[in-house]
Amino acid sequence: MSDYQPKVLGFLCNWCCYTAADSAGVGRYQYPPNLRVIRMMCSGRLDPSFPLEGLAKGADAIFVGGCHPGECHYQDGNYHALITAAMVHETLARLGINSQRFLIDWASAAEGPNFVKIITKFTENAATLGPLGTSEGIDPTLLRQKLAQAAETAKDRKLRMNLISASKEMMKNGDFSRPTIAGLVHDKCDKILTELIGASVP
Repeated sequence: MSDYQPKVLGFLCNWCCYTAADSAGVGRYQYPPNLRVIRMMCSGRLDPSFPLEGLAKGADAIFVGGCHPGECHYQDGNYHALITAAMVHETLARLGINSQRFLIDWASAAEGPNFVKIITKFTENAATLGPLGTSEGIDPTLLRQKLAQAAETAKDRKLRMNLISASKEMMKNGDFSRPTIAGLVHDKCDKILTELIGASVP
């Protein structure tokens, strides 16, 4: 593992992942102290601008944690979170940012050890990547400026409507695999993202 101590920002679901993190602390499980947590009632409330703004304002990596699919306290919030996550990954690709800097994963309230395993591995990967811009070979100041612009772009009304359309189609088809969702978001949002941000970096 690299000696670099990455700044990791986490958005955790109140009912599952946040509780798992809490139980890990109560159980005295050891995991890297790099994570700074923002608690949400549901991962489905994650706005695509949040992770982008987090990276723009100093984070090296973003983690989103929720309930396991099928166990959401709000029925299907975490499925919609996968749409948001795909949108974030799509945006990062267009900015030339390593996809390993953003992760969405699941841990139930009873899975403190699993949460520890997930966040430890993610932090180690972030440490290996180094400060934002290092592994990408991009000036960090310029990159954070682009991320701030992308966070504003993520609030575009037309883009939001396309994401809603993607969510509806996902629920209708019942296919929740990440590659399928990524393809769905790309198809729905490619044109508007190309206009607002630019094409994906090869």
